[in-house]
Amino acid sequence: MHTGMSRKIDYELLAYAIIALLAGLAYYWATRPSDSALFLSLLPAFPPEISLSFLTRWSGWLPTFLHVFAFALLTCLALGRRHLVFACVLWGVINALFELGQALPAETLKNMPGWFNLRSYFSQGVFDPLDLVACVMGAWAAWTLIRSGESHEN
Repeated sequence: MHTGMSRKIDYELLAYAIIALLAGLAYYWATRPSDSALFLSLLPAFPPEISLSFLTRWSGWLPTFLHVFAFALLTCLALGRRHLVFACVLWGVINALFELGQALPAETLKNMPGWFNLRSYFSQGVFDPLDLVACVMGAWAAWTLIRSGESHEN
């Protein structure tokens, strides 16, 4: 059962998660081809006359950070705050594994089963060590945000 203050913090965390997911969606919409993800194909194409190449060059790690941050918050909200560390580590590790999968050699990918289109995801993705840093930072940011909310309750 939640107290009034705890419930308020939960709505704030939900708002942070939704904002992070929308920011990630906007980033992908502006920087990725519309056929690169199912959800992008549902949106109108980003205007081609607007060049955002600087965005991908300097902040290509941002979607990874936002993904870990948002899903750690949502998982913690779904499972309860006592699972905070689990939620943060889970999404940090999942994203790190997806990033490391993009560094697999072509021979390994050729032998990979076609589950969930992972072979295509790994072969078309580009490994970036900054994405690994973003996994850790996104998990840390979610942990810090939730912990700071707990300290305000006491």
